[in-house]
Amino acid sequence: MKSRLSLALFSVVLCAAPAWASDLGIHAGYYGNGIKEAFVGADLSFPLGPVSLMPNVDYTKSHGVGYWWFNGDIVLRIPSSGGPNWWIGAGPTYAYFTNYYSAYPGASSTFKEWGWDATGGLGWTMAGFKPYATVRYMKVKNEKTTGAAIGLRF
Repeated sequence: MKSRLSLALFSVVLCAAPAWASDLGIHAGYYGNGIKEAFVGADLSFPLGPVSLMPNVDYTKSHGVGYWWFNGDIVLRIPSSGGPNWWIGAGPTYAYFTNYYSAYPGASSTFKEWGWDATGGLGWTMAGFKPYATVRYMKVKNEKTTGAAIGLRF
């Protein structure tokens, strides 16, 4: 019950936060390792000087398992003159996997654990749009994956 409440509150904050965020990004990419599936996601950016808080959520489904990854990254932004802006960072990750234990259908088949992630990326401005590319490594207990995505910020 407590984890459902935490997940619900995080979702509400993620949905309401664009009003305060510098920008909202949506992205699509591909996870490697054992998942090996395309994913979709969204992120926010809250600039605080040279660093930014960058929470994001990604989702995919592979082998009957629904993979939700919630990341709360702190990133260091590295501006460049006239070219793309880079960032590197890390933060906590919350994994919420549905139908994870197929031998135990129902609520007991859900995997919910905390871990960490590392991220990096670059973004640029082109004709009024703000495309970006990002890579991420996530580890939660024995589950780990790398992913890469391209996206667009608003």
